[in-house]
Amino acid sequence: MKGSCFTTAVAATVLVAMLGTAAARMTPRQIYKTKADGVVLIVAAPKGASSASAGSGSIIAPDGTIVTNFHVVMNPDTRRPFESIHVFLKPRKVTGDMNKDLTRHYTARVLAWDEALDLALLRMDRPPRNLTVITLGNPDDVGPGDETMAIGHPEQGGLWTITTGVIGTEFENFKGVPGKHVFQIETSLNRGNSGGPLFDVRGYQIGVNTAIARKGAGGVAITGVNFALKSSVVKE
Repeated sequence: MKGSCFTTAVAATVLVAMLGTAAARMTPRQIYKTKADGVVLIVAAPKGASSASAGSGSIIAPDGTIVTNFHVVMNPDTRRPFESIHVFLKPRKVTGDMNKDLTRHYTARVLAWDEALDLALLRMDRPPRNLTVITLGNPDDVGPGDETMAIGHPEQGGLWTITTGVIGTEFENFKGVPGKHVFQIETSLNRGNSGGPLFDVRGYQIGVNTAIARKGAGGVAITGVNFALKSSVVKE
């Protein structure tokens, strides 16, 4: 079953991350400098398609294993992964010129997915050595009012953009999905951030940025209401 495969694959991948030691508090600049290289741009599409889905992801193992949202790599027509998936690593310096920024390109394949939890595990084909690996932290170490940071690729914004904010509240079994535990955050997210990491001030990934709320009843705009799956959901 897809869910069981996902759980087994993640457990094998993140065992070392679960044994991480305590880390000192870091500034957003320090987190960006040390963690941004572990964030990838993901572009997925059917073979031969002229349009594609794009999102973010985190490298969680030296072998090029990546965690992201399933909706980033899911074909909505088949509810299965797209046939063509490409991963881009961060350049030494982000310039805003895609011809320069998107030269470190690799193909990838989906190892496992869980549509209900909106999670997918990918692996890069022939990844380079010395990848920056992001450690999955314990979301129980943080709560409402704690500072968080997101790195990703927001629509109409720059690639590898960092945003900051705080946790607003927490939900268990979000929208009735068993095991889908999330943080509500004011940390700015937009389309393109999906699948990217949410960090605590120690630089641990405590969430997978997943959803945004933008319109309420009667079309009234909603701001500052965004959601990240807790990293414990990935581990479980």
